[in-house]
Amino acid sequence: MIKNIFLDAGGVILNERVFEETSSRIITDIVKQVNKNYSIEQYWNDAEEAVYRFVPKIYDYILYKNIINKNDFKESKKNYKEQLKNKNSRFELMDGIKDFLIEYSKKYNIGILGQYGNDFRNYLAEEKLLEYFAFSEIQDDYKITKPDTRYFEAILKKCNCRAEESIMIGDRIDKDIIPAKTIGMKTIRIKVGVHKNQEPRIPEEIPDLTVESIKEIKMESVKAMDYCT
Repeated sequence: MIKNIFLDAGGVILNERVFEETSSRIITDIVKQVNKNYSIEQYWNDAEEAVYRFVPKIYDYILYKNIINKNDFKESKKNYKEQLKNKNSRFELMDGIKDFLIEYSKKYNIGILGQYGNDFRNYLAEEKLLEYFAFSEIQDDYKITKPDTRYFEAILKKCNCRAEESIMIGDRIDKDIIPAKTIGMKTIRIKVGVHKNQEPRIPEEIPDLTVESIKEIKMESVKAMDYCT
């Protein structure tokens, strides 16, 4: 019987639109230093390629593809991180997440299974949303991270949850759906953001449910997962 629902942070709780747009501009400018003809359109083409290849970090892929020298790549990556940090973008909630938390926290234990840290947890508290979470584990509490299945297992163990009684809701097949299914969790994929066109490569990677928005998740669909095999 499903008792717990774990949410990815980026793409499920948080809208990463501004982050993605900011990253695209920063990296395009960095690549232009070695290829003056590189454009924002080429950036998004490279991003699509990275998504198709199931690359863990899109930004590393684009920088390495266009800046071949290993030392130059390392400097470019450092430059990117510094510029991104200086932007200090404000968190933004996904449309519909508050209503989801209010409704589903009445029946299920809600937890976090994402890669954001203490600033994210503090933001949820400021927005009066943390109260809807039965579990508030975040990345800063662990040395390992997604898509390592040990990260999923560690959070479930800390929260005293069984995988077969839990659902993972995420936006990425590689970092959310595959590891969750591997350990026995049910899965819901939200096709949103830069990874919305990522597709399963084999049947075992297909989520139990796929939606375009968290608003499309219905209580009867979640209840039906008790009978999914």
